[in-house]
Amino acid sequence: MKKFIPFALIAVCGTEIFAEESSLAKEAAEQKSSMEYSVTTSGAYYLEAEHKTGSSHFSGVSGPYDGVEAVTEFDATYTMPFLNGDDELTADNHLALKLGLELSPVTVAPVASVTFSPIAFLEFAVGGTAGTGWNISDWFQGMAAYNEAKPEYKDLTPFAHWYLYGWASGCFMFDLAALWEGDWHHVVMTATYKAGYQKLTGTDSDVWLWQASEGMASGWVYEQEYFLGYQMPLTVSMIGVGTTVSGHYKSSDYGKFSKNYDGDFRTIDIWPMAEITLNKTNQIYVVVDFTTRRCFKEKYEDREHEPLMTKTGREWLLDAIALQWKHVF
Repeated sequence: MKKFIPFALIAVCGTEIFAEESSLAKEAAEQKSSMEYSVTTSGAYYLEAEHKTGSSHFSGVSGPYDGVEAVTEFDATYTMPFLNGDDELTADNHLALKLGLELSPVTVAPVASVTFSPIAFLEFAVGGTAGTGWNISDWFQGMAAYNEAKPEYKDLTPFAHWYLYGWASGCFMFDLAALWEGDWHHVVMTATYKAGYQKLTGTDSDVWLWQASEGMASGWVYEQEYFLGYQMPLTVSMIGVGTTVSGHYKSSDYGKFSKNYDGDFRTIDIWPMAEITLNKTNQIYVVVDFTTRRCFKEKYEDREHEPLMTKTGREWLLDAIALQWKHVF
């Protein structure tokens, strides 16, 4: 469930902050600490793409359905002015503290983060989450450890095992309107680097599952995200395209599976998106995700056999269509 929806949200949040930069700077003298409550619901519809053997290639859509995902997060964010200056670059310096609760049909996870903006075009953040999961019949698994003897992902006991993830990130933001004022001059760009550590407690398995996403492993992970968009004073308030590169720093995180399976394989996502602003409290994001996955030497059987297979290249595919709705109370 965390495959790509959060990547789109990170870029959108960053560009929103910077796009409003000039107006916020002018109002800095009147700025006060504020509390915001919001709920964000994300859903994804996955298309089926048949696995093909061989070297790197593109795999077309082979079926109309390969699964659905949904997650809702309730957040409370307290924002306060912090180390403000008198110029436009520092007038809007702020510190934001966020506490939230993420719920999906098979997981629950409290989340927390602290965001600091020391200058108009930079933003730093640290955060973390601790979640647990369960299964719904044989359809969806929230948390499971890989058993190579079967092979299968075996369900773990909820609240006896936990998914832990802590991270830190830096984001550079640029808005052309800061140099060339005008409602139609908001060409926005962001570049974000995020590093973190993830772990599933109470298991010795090198490979595990969290939120219906197989093939995960404990260790240090990273995300690089780049976004280019155009913001408009219309209901369709932004269109753009983003690229996300993610993976593990060390292949050895996958233990005995690391060599053949290529444990530090880099996943690349390219996602066109549109932001629809219904009013001051409601926004909808539409994302189409093109992604990559490992292609293998052996004929593909199922996801349970993937860690036992030999990676030979990169397979591109149209993966999913996603919607995200954010409501601010």
